Amino acid sequence: MIELSIIVPTHARPRELIRCLESIKSCQLRSYEILLISDVNDQDTSNIANQYLRDVDTYIIRGGEPGPAESRNLGLKIAAGHHILIFDDDDALPGPGYQDFVDAAMSSPNEVCYGNVNFLKEDREKEIVFPDPPVSHSVISNEFMQVYVKNFIYTQACIFPSEAVRNIQQDTHMRSFEDWEFLLAVASQASFKPINLLGATIYKDYVNTGNRRSTTDAAKDFELVLDYLYVYRRWPAPNEQLKVMRSEMMESQGLSIAKQFL
Repeated sequence: MIELSIIVPTHARPRELIRCLESIKSCQLRSYEILLISDVNDQDTSNIANQYLRDVDTYIIRGGEPGPAESRNLGLKIAAGHHILIFDDDDALPGPGYQDFVDAAMSSPNEVCYGNVNFLKEDREKEIVFPDPPVSHSVISNEFMQVYVKNFIYTQACIFPSEAVRNIQQDTHMRSFEDWEFLLAVASQASFKPINLLGATIYKDYVNTGNRRSTTDAAKDFELVLDYLYVYRRWPAPNEQLKVMRSEMMESQGLSIAKQFL
């Protein structure tokens, strides 16, 4: 059986996609498949798929509305691996040492293993990665239950047992945070385990607003608060302390809500 299914949703970003697929190849994984799912019929993407994908891999050009959630859901339906990685097309895996992370996940077959990430800044229009040292994000010092207040776990650095996500989908109607809502859905039926290993390198373009949904106007301010409230309503806080923390989070966004409603 395939150890790891890597689901990569993509949308007409050939430079970033090549970087992503090159990084997967550099990991020299023992047993894996790539499920590359494009939400647009783009010739550059098709050419890259022909160049980088192997016979065991799958390339799909899907119909429907654009957006990563629907592509991820399709990948979840067809994944054949014992474990699943949902990875963004503009990020990168860390290289040969990533097999250690996969092995840690395989040795914890009933837990979602999540690791550390490094952040790198870039200007995608000029194709420049800034030389600043990467900013590391460690998951080890965080209390997992705080994920009910604000997400600190990056899906790109999670390896999911396929059984834990087989009947769970990402919400295609959310403007943001669909990956966070997905994590809470998974947490309702599986435990999470931090692994002190690098799980992903995440590239952020702070120069050209709009290259990432989290930097667009649609993902900020009012709509951001609406998505917070949507997640809070779907997944009630398990205890009083988390309710207070949720109330404080909303207060920081300019919205006063009593803890009993969160």
